[in-house]
Amino acid sequence: MADWKLRDTQPQFARIRSLPEQRVPENVFVMLLLAIAYLIGTRLGTYLVLLPVIMVMQVTGHSMQAFHESPGFFAFQLYLTLVSIAVTLLICRGIECRPLRTAGLTKHHYVRDYLLGAVIGFAMFSAVIGLNYAAGAVRAGSSDAPLDLPLMLLIAGGWIIQGFSEEFAFRGFMMMSAGTYRKPWFAVIFSAVIFGCAHLGNNGVTVSGVLNVALFGVIMSLYMLRTDSIWGAAALHSLWNWTQGSFFGLKVSGLDTGSSVLHFVQTDSAAWMNGGSFGLEGGLGTTIVQMIVILFLLFLFPQQKAEYPEPAEASAEA
Repeated sequence: MADWKLRDTQPQFARIRSLPEQRVPENVFVMLLLAIAYLIGTRLGTYLVLLPVIMVMQVTGHSMQAFHESPGFFAFQLYLTLVSIAVTLLICRGIECRPLRTAGLTKHHYVRDYLLGAVIGFAMFSAVIGLNYAAGAVRAGSSDAPLDLPLMLLIAGGWIIQGFSEEFAFRGFMMMSAGTYRKPWFAVIFSAVIFGCAHLGNNGVTVSGVLNVALFGVIMSLYMLRTDSIWGAAALHSLWNWTQGSFFGLKVSGLDTGSSVLHFVQTDSAAWMNGGSFGLEGGLGTTIVQMIVILFLLFLFPQQKAEYPEPAEASAEA
């Protein structure tokens, strides 16, 4: 039976402490400032990337508003999360001076871990759909728009990048850093709370939506710690988002995603279940599925121990 106190995950944090050159902050307030620096740095970096795009559009006479309303804009937003990856790399390698393996980027069974995480992500959100459909909170709809396969493939690639970027930042960086000198549960809650707060500016945001996003952060933290790898969590995150937006055609944390395989719509009679304006992530159906998964990860999912080099070798990685 898995250890709900997460004692078996302690070696993952001890690896960071054992590195003589690491500079992970011990003070919680400094750790929080570093997390805020990530959020600000990502936002500023995104603006710096957007600035030349805006300038080119102005010079060529194209409207930024028209681009914003174009089908490919959502895909563009997903690919902008490459900025987040760059900022996280800068913090982990340049400030904390720790190898990327300590952020879960293992070479051990990464393909297997990624594929398993993808299957779990699809299954989890399919369960959310099933609960909402049974409760009358969603129904199958239809669309007259033709399926835009090239755009969907482009968006799928964006979901892969976006899911990895958030796991790399909130789990690989924030969780692992927060747990270096503290208990694993502190690290899990720390990263989950910041993850939830990072979604406060999303369209149609609700209290239940932010709480469910934070619960999702707990799941991602537990899954990464149980597998001792970031790849499964990144895939689970990407497929969770792709499934609700690009497969079932629903909002993802309040965001419309464009073309989709199926076309489910929320009903007006059960906002408490389907999350209302924030989408299904803000509803009770998602809460139920997530709580079941958390209990499974705590009590039934076995702790895996991936191979890891000695500190001298680890410091030379990445």
